[in-house]
Amino acid sequence: MVFPDEFKDRVATINNQLMASFEVMDNENLRAAMIHYPSAGGKRLRPLLATMVCEAFGGKPDKAVPFGVALEMIHNFTLVHDDVMDEDDTRRGLKTVHCEYNVPMAILAGDAMFARAFEIILESDLPDASVVRLVEILARSVRLLADGQQMDLDFEDRDVVSPGEYLEMIERKTAVLYSAAAQGGAIAGDASEPAQKALFEYGRLIGLGFQIWDDVLDLRSDQETFGKPVLNDIRNGKKTLIVVHALDVMKAPQRDELASVLGKKDATDAELARARDILEEVGSIDYASRVASEFVAKAKDELKIVKSEEHRSTLAEFADFMLSRKS
Repeated sequence: MVFPDEFKDRVATINNQLMASFEVMDNENLRAAMIHYPSAGGKRLRPLLATMVCEAFGGKPDKAVPFGVALEMIHNFTLVHDDVMDEDDTRRGLKTVHCEYNVPMAILAGDAMFARAFEIILESDLPDASVVRLVEILARSVRLLADGQQMDLDFEDRDVVSPGEYLEMIERKTAVLYSAAAQGGAIAGDASEPAQKALFEYGRLIGLGFQIWDDVLDLRSDQETFGKPVLNDIRNGKKTLIVVHALDVMKAPQRDELASVLGKKDATDAELARARDILEEVGSIDYASRVASEFVAKAKDELKIVKSEEHRSTLAEFADFMLSRKS
């Protein structure tokens, strides 16, 4: 079977534990808002990665499921709040939480998921020292996520953003949950400290590739396939690596034409399509695709520390999937 189909049973287990974790909520309306995105399904890449890494170092995959579920809870918490900030109407083919319910309930749903994630880790049956370490990793991840989201918002109001600044932003906003998943899985599998560091780096690199590829899909995919509005990065003035590269290599009048549409909330479909065509013409989308591929290749180099050839191969497949997905 093609990855990740071979792990569908494990993903089902993750889904079951994720959905069961919402049962502690007493308020039915708030619980409904919290499960709005998780109940729509998903690939569960972050928790799946945690279990795969745990298994690669000799641990039972189930040992890493609670931490993985906690990461998925945090991921969904950020989606709910990000959609409020970006004023998006749809995600994964659904109305966003704040549109289906309201903004106050979306904020509360995110807050409750944030708290629930820490409870889930504390309920796991790992050794106390491992639990403390996982809580520390999760807390650090949330702090960096907030920092990255603010950087992303700040960049919308700036004319110039460097490639280094963009990469720092997505490392905090996106890659941090993949590095946490891989490192947490290694801890659950009782891996050595050098192995934990190597898998942290593996997760960080595939996370960078994941986000850059997401930026590519926003321009080259369609809403039905992508699961959320496309060309929104242009409408919202996002300084993606694609846009950063384009603004650096373009000259007037293309630069001025692109700049006139970036961040234009009422841009027409024709204007957005033209902006995308400009990014294609100057080679910026292809450039970003190459950078994403380079990150994934570097990530696979970190897998040398995994002794099992079978598990190295599977984790390499996971890395490659980052750039083959359509949504």
